[in-house]
Amino acid sequence: MGITILFNSCNNDLKILAPYKEAVSVYGILNPQETRQYIRINKIFLGEGNAYAMAKVSDSVNYAAGLLTVTLDHSGSTCGYVYKNQITLRDTMMQIQTGTFSTDQRLYYTDDRLFPCGDYKLTIKNNHTGNVFTSKTTMIDSVGPFFAPLAPPYYPVLYNPTNPPSYYIDYAVAPANSDRTLTVSFFPPAGGAEYTGIIRFCYIDSLLGGVTVPHSVDFNLSNLPTSNLVLHPTFGTYYGSFSFTTIEFLNKISSQIALTPDPINLVGRRAIRFDYIITAISTDFHDFLQISAPSTSVAQDKPAYSNITGGFGIFACRSRFWVKKHLANTFLDYMSSKKPMCSRYFVNSAGGLSFTCN
Repeated sequence: MGITILFNSCNNDLKILAPYKEAVSVYGILNPQETRQYIRINKIFLGEGNAYAMAKVSDSVNYAAGLLTVTLDHSGSTCGYVYKNQITLRDTMMQIQTGTFSTDQRLYYTDDRLFPCGDYKLTIKNNHTGNVFTSKTTMIDSVGPFFAPLAPPYYPVLYNPTNPPSYYIDYAVAPANSDRTLTVSFFPPAGGAEYTGIIRFCYIDSLLGGVTVPHSVDFNLSNLPTSNLVLHPTFGTYYGSFSFTTIEFLNKISSQIALTPDPINLVGRRAIRFDYIITAISTDFHDFLQISAPSTSVAQDKPAYSNITGGFGIFACRSRFWVKKHLANTFLDYMSSKKPMCSRYFVNSAGGLSFTCN
């Protein structure tokens, strides 16, 4: 993410470019559940001419290899883990999508595991100029035990192998095709500012000749700010819930499957599982997203958010919780025989196509 600073004047004799002062543009979002962390660091460049043309030049936005020393220093709580307290990042060139800036970008990365709590300080040192740029973020862990209660009052139901609803999912519209409200609930981690959720439906197309092709479609859950958390009457702690209806869910999933044309040699589709993915973001990341969002008012000027000392950009944290849930046989039979899913040729729990679709 480079930032250009450029002024043009109609009078060629007027020089309004101030003496250059080195600064950096940073985009780094740590995630302790990821196996690799990337931080993007660019030059903020100043020059005469077309700023967009300069931004396309790799050397204009990227530091040379080995010019920067980038470290992450951990302090505070370790959550009981034994990881490195200081990490020195390596650099690599990667291709990014075509846009305003050069598609060749130097990224700084590490494969070391991160503590899911405590603080991380980012230090960027230019080994040639001696200039140092810093930032700090407080880590957040993933959300607590996952639960998806299917009956009122929808309070948290912790995972229990003797409680089938805690690991077998049945989103059938019943009884008598009546719609019902479903929830995906979780316990928030300390320091989380906002939560987003996805239900990913994984299925396999079976084709003639024994060929199988895996697919997945996502059902996005609404953003949930910390202010919408609810106090649990029994556990005495706050929890969050995403709500949706069975008809809303099934219609959305079915319509997304329909966007991909059925292959000519399709024999049937087999539903595999639901993946529940809940992401929590830190306060600094939340503030960055809110301030950077497009303005909806008449006034289009908005302040620029940055928590980089001596530079611009964002250094923050998010966490991810991912759990896989199997589907109940009753739900597989429902999808095979009831609209809208039966029109997508899903097989029942016995592996065969149903004779009815209504």
